[in-house]
Amino acid sequence: MMGAFGKFLEVSLPAGDVLRSLDFYRAIGFTELTTGDIRRWHYAVVTDGQIALGLHGEGIAEPALSFVRPNLARQVAQLRESGLEFEFSRLGPEEFNEAALRTPDGQLILMLEARTFSPGTAASAAMAVVGQCTEVSLACADLALSRAFFEGGGFLAEEESGSDAMRLQAPGISVGLRVGAPRPVATLRFCPADLRDSLRRLEALGINAARGPEGHALAAPEGTRLLLAG
Repeated sequence: MMGAFGKFLEVSLPAGDVLRSLDFYRAIGFTELTTGDIRRWHYAVVTDGQIALGLHGEGIAEPALSFVRPNLARQVAQLRESGLEFEFSRLGPEEFNEAALRTPDGQLILMLEARTFSPGTAASAAMAVVGQCTEVSLACADLALSRAFFEGGGFLAEEESGSDAMRLQAPGISVGLRVGAPRPVATLRFCPADLRDSLRRLEALGINAARGPEGHALAAPEGTRLLLAG
């Protein structure tokens, strides 16, 4: 099933030093995937078998959720007719077609004409030290408004946690809307099978996971926040 935004591709992350970020993710057990030559800048992709993270040396200045939507020009026109505003659109025979819009809370959404890396398989990805990603947490001011936006993009509401949190699901990604969550830092939530073992293995790698009210948090070199909850 493909929603209005398309099929989820990756969490796109601005990484000033792509190799440093790549080494970090490989050290904690992520698998590197083969990228194409569409991007003009240094670009790498890693996966934990559940979600793909795109490390971009240039081209983006903030974290984004990226989707693939064939016939993008037609889809952008239809979404504009429905009232959505686009931050930019690069559409033409000599372009790699892509467009960007924002959620009601300002989260950047990228829509691409085609994939930028080989998908690989979950079976080919070793289990990361932190486990698999269970949620991409996003700041939210109005749950009803943000829910309507994501459901319009093809997401399905999976669960509600009181009046200040909600999770929505699409193939390849779970988005957690959390009132008061920090921005613009991207937060990826993980639930390792054995939290104590994961923390020991991270410590052996020289990676500190600071304990907080929601779990143990560590930061990737590009600033992405990884949150481990038992």
